[in-house]
Amino acid sequence: MKRILIGVFIMLLAAGAGGLLTFGAAQAQTQGAWCDEILNSVAFYKSLYPASNWEPYKEKLILVREALGKGDKRAVKTEMGKFFTMLRKRDHGIHDVGADELLNFAAMVTPIQEYGISVPPPAAITGQ
Repeated sequence: MKRILIGVFIMLLAAGAGGLLTFGAAQAQTQGAWCDEILNSVAFYKSLYPASNWEPYKEKLILVREALGKGDKRAVKTEMGKFFTMLRKRDHGIHDVGADELLNFAAMVTPIQEYGISVPPPAAITGQ
């Protein structure tokens, strides 16, 4: 009887561990989904405003996605802060409307509080 209980306990323990591993993998995939959404938006604005240089924005988001994959919250915070500042300043000659729309969308989907990301206010950059 004791052997049966130990066997059942081990099976339950293994099943629980397998469930945790599956949950962890699924959570890691969804954690980066917001970054992928922003990357897709950059591609969209690149098609709307082809004269603008969106490549540095794409490169910054690729760094963020890599940091997410490594679980490096500090790098996510730093690189997303730089991304938002680039948008606010319209670095690399991007279109004003595209910059505003992308910034608003990115601020909406980014887990800003989770990573402690700073989004600079308009007055801080433009002097308005």
